[in-house]
Amino acid sequence: MPVISVGNLVVGGTGKTPCVERVCRLLRSMGARPAVLSRGYRGSSTAEAAVVGDGERVLLGWREAGDEPVLLARSLPGVPVVIGRDRRAAARKAVEAFGVNVLVLDDGFQHLGLRRDLDLITMDARNPFGNGACLPRGLLRECPRALADADMVLLTRTRGLAPERIASLKETVGRYCPGIPIVSTEHAPTGWVDLRTGEVLPLEAVHGHKVLAFAGIGSPAAFFHDLKALGVRVVEGVPFPDHHPFTPEDRGKLEEWARLVHATALVTTEKDAVRLGDDLPGDLRYLALRIELRVREEQILAAALRRAAGLAPDGPSGHHGLGPQRDEPAGSPTRRKR
Repeated sequence: MPVISVGNLVVGGTGKTPCVERVCRLLRSMGARPAVLSRGYRGSSTAEAAVVGDGERVLLGWREAGDEPVLLARSLPGVPVVIGRDRRAAARKAVEAFGVNVLVLDDGFQHLGLRRDLDLITMDARNPFGNGACLPRGLLRECPRALADADMVLLTRTRGLAPERIASLKETVGRYCPGIPIVSTEHAPTGWVDLRTGEVLPLEAVHGHKVLAFAGIGSPAAFFHDLKALGVRVVEGVPFPDHHPFTPEDRGKLEEWARLVHATALVTTEKDAVRLGDDLPGDLRYLALRIELRVREEQILAAALRRAAGLAPDGPSGHHGLGPQRDEPAGSPTRRKR
């Protein structure tokens, strides 16, 4: 069974979740039937494998499954999302329950329990190596030499960067992974979701408005920067720890703060919106910024996905879009390429 991994080297937000979503959408457009496998980070579920979403319904909440799997289950109709600390068990569950034929590992670069056919690494173009030190002194999970184990690097958040800056960064990253494609991507805002009504609003709906922004993601500052680039007047930007579980007290304080600074709305990310809950207090608007990952050299990524999944260049093969199948849903543990 083909396995495609999306991971990173640095702790925190590098854009893995939007990348997983884009990979799944591309695979479906090629005729494949992917499923997402996730550990379910910060979720309370202790099941060997649990279904977060069956492609039609979201079956688990964020407290059980973690916020990222729930967001993916909401965002990817037709794509099952399965969590489990044992990814092999999760893989078996996805194959047996849903008949999928491609597995996409969310945050899988350091997970060595499954053989992978394609290793994608996301790196934040604005801070690709953190402070240059590995955990616990720094943010690196592995030293940069581990990039040699990847099959492709996706530079995220390149929106607004000068072409020469991107070219220089590609040269720097390429020293650790010679011969591996390095492609540029950007987080492209597409609209706003009204968290009370579910209505999707155009980006212009908040242009020039005074807002209080808050985020509990890996890089809140990047989110605040994106808002200002959209012409939103961020009168206060309130960072929370990554994956912060918002309480009624948190929401009450945010609303009080918003009124003090005369903000017309509270705005956050879609991932944070998962943890806000449905019963929002008060009368202020809560809006979540909807984004998608856009890959500038998408033909390179698409070709790599086709090869990894065994798809014919011009469409699905005779095996429901896949090449020869292995007996197991995934292969033996491996240290990537090494």
